[in-house]
Amino acid sequence: MARLSGKNNFKVVVKRIELPFSRDLDRELEWICSSLGFFEPIDREKTAFSVFKAVVRATESNRPVSSTQISKTVKMSRGSVINHLNNLQRSGLITRQGRLYIPRSRSMFRTIEEIQEDIERIFEKMKKTAKEIDSEFGIEIEE
Repeated sequence: MARLSGKNNFKVVVKRIELPFSRDLDRELEWICSSLGFFEPIDREKTAFSVFKAVVRATESNRPVSSTQISKTVKMSRGSVINHLNNLQRSGLITRQGRLYIPRSRSMFRTIEEIQEDIERIFEKMKKTAKEIDSEFGIEIEE
């Protein structure tokens, strides 16, 4: 796992999933989450998406939201909500401020940009380390 600057560890899985044909906010948001490997196949009721959407909606009103508030909104147990919130944090889509949750950024576009920047930093470190490994093995690298 990689380290976000000053934030918790995160794990990003990127999947190639076809973009929905219809222009529907929920389907497009769901597509982004699915593309980031957030949804699990066992989540047929899309409860994870409901939790994420509740966090995003609360932020539209410029207020962080607690797990208790989300559990009331989505009509799920608080334990299930916390499980989904932890997964959302690991995926880099949301952050926690004390007992409250907010999206990583107020903009979905900026959130995706930040995740991309994190991934690029990780790959640069991996490339540097790989060069050092190759050098130790006496392997010439053409650039």
